[in-house]
Amino acid sequence: LEVIDHNLEELLGLKANLVRQLDDTKIVEMLTNNDFLDVASLYHVAETFRQEGEIRTEMGQIAQAQNCQVRALNLFLEVCFAVNNDFLEADERVDELFDALGDNTPEDTLFSTFDYYEQVGAYDRAEISINRMLRATGENPEILAERRAFYERMLAESDEELVAGGLNRETIKRAYQQLL
Repeated sequence: LEVIDHNLEELLGLKANLVRQLDDTKIVEMLTNNDFLDVASLYHVAETFRQEGEIRTEMGQIAQAQNCQVRALNLFLEVCFAVNNDFLEADERVDELFDALGDNTPEDTLFSTFDYYEQVGAYDRAEISINRMLRATGENPEILAERRAFYERMLAESDEELVAGGLNRETIKRAYQQLL
């Protein structure tokens, strides 16, 4: 944990306890200069939070571990959304953290994962994200509408695209019909 603190301090120029008090948006802002996001530094901050999450899990500090995992996931998503993303392993980290957090993923993070997975063509994971959002929000009508729109977008895709994304047309048709 001392190494984690040192890494955070070196990457962001603040004491680690202050870094932990910042929200993820502020961290991204701190790493942006003249509209240029330092994607490499952001990746390393995300990786540092991910590693802290692993350590805290091993220590049995589950709530703190999940907080670190959520922060890492949010920051890895920012890396993935960056135009100049050369960090392909960030995609793997998103998958790993998404799976580890499961239903403990906050709603705003779920929406980001949904958006990300749809953009990269991982439609099966996008579907999991939207379903988790529905459970988290008690089937919020806005999320139901977004789920319906998602299935409509999927129905417009080719069979090859759907299969590559982990879904098939029949499954989508059935899910869409249940929403009508």
